Amino acid sequence: MKKQFLLLILSLLFLPLAQGKVKLPAMMGDHMVLQQNSSVKLWGWADGKKVTVTTSWNNRTYQASTDKDGAWLVKVDTPKGGYTPYSITISDGTPVTLSDILIGEVWICSGQSNMEMRMMGNAAQPIDNSLETLLNTSNYRDRIRFITVPRTKDEKQRADFEDRKWEVPAPETTIDCSAAGYFFARQLTESLHIPVGLVINSWGGSRIEAWMDEKTLASVEGMNVKAAGNPKLSMSQRLSGLYDTMLWPVKNFTARGFLWYQGESNISNYQFYAPMMTAMVQLWRNVWEAPDMPFYYVQIAPHQYKDSRDTGAALLREAQIEALKTIPNSGIIPTTDIGDEFCIHPSQKEVVGLRLATLALTKTYGVRRLPSTGPVMTKVDYSGNKAIVTFNNAPAGLFPTFSELEGFEIAGADKKFYPAKAKIIGRTNTVEVWSEEVAQPVAVRYAFRNYVGNITLRNTFGLSAFPFRTDTWDDVK
Repeated sequence: MKKQFLLLILSLLFLPLAQGKVKLPAMMGDHMVLQQNSSVKLWGWADGKKVTVTTSWNNRTYQASTDKDGAWLVKVDTPKGGYTPYSITISDGTPVTLSDILIGEVWICSGQSNMEMRMMGNAAQPIDNSLETLLNTSNYRDRIRFITVPRTKDEKQRADFEDRKWEVPAPETTIDCSAAGYFFARQLTESLHIPVGLVINSWGGSRIEAWMDEKTLASVEGMNVKAAGNPKLSMSQRLSGLYDTMLWPVKNFTARGFLWYQGESNISNYQFYAPMMTAMVQLWRNVWEAPDMPFYYVQIAPHQYKDSRDTGAALLREAQIEALKTIPNSGIIPTTDIGDEFCIHPSQKEVVGLRLATLALTKTYGVRRLPSTGPVMTKVDYSGNKAIVTFNNAPAGLFPTFSELEGFEIAGADKKFYPAKAKIIGRTNTVEVWSEEVAQPVAVRYAFRNYVGNITLRNTFGLSAFPFRTDTWDDVK
């Protein structure tokens, strides 16, 4: 009886110590990747007034103080990336040790369903080469790590989330990873020879308005803020719905850049898309305290939407290109050649990941002599009944060189577009376009429909040319 009483007394003595154990957010855990050569944020909650953080890569101890709510945050210095696993010990009386931490490159992956689409694919919607990729994922267990922010029905701004953790690649874990994100990470680690961490926070069907706050949307001229914040809208459609619940829990996690694959849900208000994306990127960079943080995004792919011959999606793609002018340190990759008329989720996510990685490698990591993205129309000259179209991003010329190209249309002053014949001029970056129906052309369009089949124009690196139009006739289809 005395022995049991003594054990009870001892347990009561140590109770305050046990209660002092720090609470860490889901974003901070075993197997995570921290941004290399940086001052990264670590954070959490504690009962005590002081928290110590010790990092194994430099054996340095940092101290942080808790605020009135018990929250603490500290910045720690990280070394150059590599495959050596490290640990971090955090203590407020009772130490908590995080292990198998890698130092490398971290990217935030956001958007709607084409970013969310997992390696396993959707129902009746596959991912090309997914089986072989999944069976080889264990080869990257020390090179790629990822965490996926879960959806929530709670509409309040959340500082943390549950039931998700940093994953190590294996067939049974990577099957649930964003396919576009994983293929991006795989190419990046192969090229840079350092680990890559992915923070995936996307939501299928989401509108861009949901990824920003009210103040930011109000800065966009012409936007109806009240309508965008209508409480009857779903969380993924409503102003700030995902900014509060998906982005906010990861805002402290230091990263290299953003990857964005969204736009399909904003076709109906395409005319506001470029300024909205510009405002959103500024907001995100402010939140991350990184004013020049890279922002790379994906052109929405060709798809019939309501009608393949309509131009709504083409106008949204045009807005995506237009946003390049107002978003510093940004870039876009083409998907003109990988759409599916009847499926809004193209299976070629490996192509998307490769092109995103190429964009990052050339613009952020200093790889030279490769075009960052696909050919973009730079000018059009008219000679007789022909239009001569010049493209950039084609240092070795355009391809296919001697084949007739599809997807071009041409119009005269009557604004009537006719299917046109088109060929690359020799081994150059120019294309001549003509139609027997148009004697004096004044406007040219390329792939400027919701969906155009058999698109082949690209540079010699296989990067597809972007759709374009030379007119401003929004109401002409």
